Amino acid sequence: MYPRAMHPSCDAGAGCRGGLPLAQLLSIATPASLLLLAALAVADLASGATPVLPPRVDDWLPRDWWVPAEAVSGRLNEDPYEDLVVLVERRAEVPDDPAFPRGSRGLFVLFGDPDGRWRRGPLLPGLLPCADCRSTLGGRIGSAVFDLAMPAEGLVEVGWVERGRVTKAVRLQIRWDPAHRALGLHADDIRTLLPRGGRSHVRRDYRAGRMWVDGVPRDMPARFIPIEDVSAEQY
Repeated sequence: MYPRAMHPSCDAGAGCRGGLPLAQLLSIATPASLLLLAALAVADLASGATPVLPPRVDDWLPRDWWVPAEAVSGRLNEDPYEDLVVLVERRAEVPDDPAFPRGSRGLFVLFGDPDGRWRRGPLLPGLLPCADCRSTLGGRIGSAVFDLAMPAEGLVEVGWVERGRVTKAVRLQIRWDPAHRALGLHADDIRTLLPRGGRSHVRRDYRAGRMWVDGVPRDMPARFIPIEDVSAEQY
């Protein structure tokens, strides 16, 4: 059964908006319904627009390899159409893809197009840490990722916390680059709590060619880093 606001027969008409807040709906939604909820949220942002339902991740990727856990919507590239960024999880071992064991997470991007359809963007399976693999914060699924947001057009922010020999909070800014027509790493921010109370804070802006180490600015080569080349292991 679907909650009323998630039922496949709902459209932009009366009765499909309102009700439970989206955050509460997400908390009770099944994984198969998460992308539908995200699409309804997108439709609410466009007054009078007909909701466009995205495909399930299973329709784009091998079945049961990745399961959607959270989705955010907004305009990522230079066109005027809403896009989706989906946090996906691997909830079972996949012998055909041993590089990403159970507990792995990643991001999957779907771009909107002028025909009201969706086209596949990048799948980024190594961008987020694997909570189960390294017992991050006790090894609970979802505990390592504390934020996924699109705070502005063309910008995605994702952050996580890791605890091992040191405690580390990492935040990445992912931005669309019109010159390369691709998503790239715009900036990163790493805060580390060292043993015996020491702290460090490093922030890098790759487009501007600037970095700050504990508040002290430094120059570095400006460059475009494709988001496919970035992994949580680098942090």
